[in-house]
Amino acid sequence: MLLRFAAFVFLGGAAIVAGSEAALAGASPQVLLAQGQPAAQPQSVDANIATLHQRLQITPAQEAQFSAVANAMRENARAEASAPQQPAPGATAVDDLRAYIRYSEVELAGLKKMLPALEALYATLSPAQKRAADAAFRQGPGG
Repeated sequence: MLLRFAAFVFLGGAAIVAGSEAALAGASPQVLLAQGQPAAQPQSVDANIATLHQRLQITPAQEAQFSAVANAMRENARAEASAPQQPAPGATAVDDLRAYIRYSEVELAGLKKMLPALEALYATLSPAQKRAADAAFRQGPGG
């Protein structure tokens, strides 16, 4: 769950919650499965990028690698914003599951795109910066 939350926050997209996650939220799984959260607006993604930049204390020598991560975050936010997040009104349980799978595939593709950029940045980080990155991706930008 923590990785999914970090991916949601740092990719700037929406997450559709189901199963035990819905129980934790105090709502029925059926309601939350069909209700995706609105996709993050570009300013939210840019705010997440700025927060990450600050938390990691990116140096001038690391700017190119960080820029690649930031670009991946922006691309992922655009892709997730254009992905169907909710099934049509009156959709069946099967339609709900299909919509969730389609969105999850977009989200997974974004994670796969972001990984090489994050690996390249992570390789340049100091031990203190790595600890900050580890915490940031576990907790999200506000954590």
